[in-house]
Formats: sequence, C-alpha cells, structure tokens
Amino acid sequence: MKSIIALVIVSLLVCQPAEAQKNRRAPQRPSSSRKPATSAPNANAPRIIGSPVVLVTKNGDEIRGTLVDLTAYSARIRQGGLESTIALDTLASISFGSSAAQGAQPPVNTGMRPEFARDAEAVLSAFQTMADGLRGGTDFIEFGRQLTNLRRDAERFVGKYSLTDSQPEARVLSLVSAALTDYTWARTVWTLKFGRSGDGTVYDTDSPALTDALALYPDLRAASASGNKFSVDKVVQGLWRKAQEKTDRARSIIGPAR
Repeated sequence: MKSIIALVIVSLLVCQPAEAQKNRRAPQRPSSSRKPATSAPNANAPRIIGSPVVLVTKNGDEIRGTLVDLTAYSARIRQGGLESTIALDTLASISFGSSAAQGAQPPVNTGMRPEFARDAEAVLSAFQTMADGLRGGTDFIEFGRQLTNLRRDAERFVGKYSLTDSQPEARVLSLVSAALTDYTWARTVWTLKFGRSGDGTVYDTDSPALTDALALYPDLRAASASGNKFSVDKVVQGLWRKAQEKTDRARSIIGPAR
C-alpha cells in the first residue's frame, strides 16, 4: 500500500522542479546583494487541491474533508473550520474527487452520547496534565515519554469513535487529533537544536514538520521569526499553546453534555 501512495504522490508532483527537494535538504542563506526571484504561478499545479478527499490511516481510521495542500511528506485537509496535517507515512490509502465526495456526507447533528463525553473528558484531562507539566518546565526526554503516553490514549479514543454520526462528537475528535499533531510537531522541531551550535534558530525548510507548522499558523511564523530564520524555542512553545487552545475548545463542546 505504501508503494501505491508513493506512486500517487509522484504523479501529482511530477510538474514540480527537482531543485525544490535539493533546497529542502540544503537551505542556502540568502545573499543581501541578490534580490529573491519571483515565482510565476504554476499553471500545472495539481487540480485536486480543493477537492474532497478521504484518508484512511494504517490504524483503520477514516478522515474526510477538503484537500488544502499535498506535499511529498504530508496532506493537509480542512474539516469544517479546522485544518489538520497528516503525515503520508501513517496512511494506508487516499481517495480523491467525486468518489470521495459520494461518501463524504457531513455528520448528522445527533448530539453527544454520555459515554463519549466521559471518554473525551478522560483524554482531555491527559492533555491538561501534559500542558500543566510543560508550564513547570520539562526536558526533551521527559516530553517524549509524556507524548508517547498521550498519543496512546488519544489514538485509542479517536479510533473508538471514528465512525460517529454526531457533529459535536466529530468536532471533538478532530480537535483532539489536531492537538496531538501540534505536540508531535513540537517534539520534531525540538530535535533541530541537537548537534547544532549558534543562536537556536533554523530555516523553515530544515524539517517538513517545521515547514507545515509555520504554513498552518501564520501568527506563529511571525512570532518566531528572526531575520530569515526561526527560533526553535519559540516555535515549540507556540505549538504547545496551539495544542492547549484546541483542547480548551474541545472541552467547551463537551461541557453541556457532561
């Protein structure tokens, strides 16, 4: 299945120049004496952007929405007013266009089941424990351990209710998944500090996770910018805040149902 996904991605990105990948691996410091080149719009860009998409993970979870962006590393989709980025190596299949639209009916607003609210509260409590611990300070190893435990609980919860027909339940599931992505990105970006000397700044192309995070959150990009580079510490802390905001919104949704 992984080879099938790879073929899909290659066929969609065939029009993009090979130099883009080279630049991703070895970003060059812009010269102050040279003006950046202005890229013309790519008339051959994949037309599937903006179309319905269904992503099926290796765990069997199904994620439906509108495709916002597709790279060699990840797919970003919009579900209602929320955007989520999913790493391609976690997917078993991708369906585009009308075939995806036929099954991509919006969840029915059937309210929230009491058992869902109880399980959601337990998972959100785990997220809150993580957030409280981060405010008190943590190191990379401890953060990784906490994230592993949090991911186990969150993925079990999402998998249990992934086929829900309830709109508020689907919204909570989406927020939990997106918050987990924020924490995962934060850990990946944090690793960029290792084995480097300097001021703790990196280029936005130094990691696909950093590229995706800064593209998804323009305010985080602005807050962490240092010239043409970005502060690793500010990005990591900003992603922690984004995760907290999402879990706070999820808690406000389940509040009346408890």
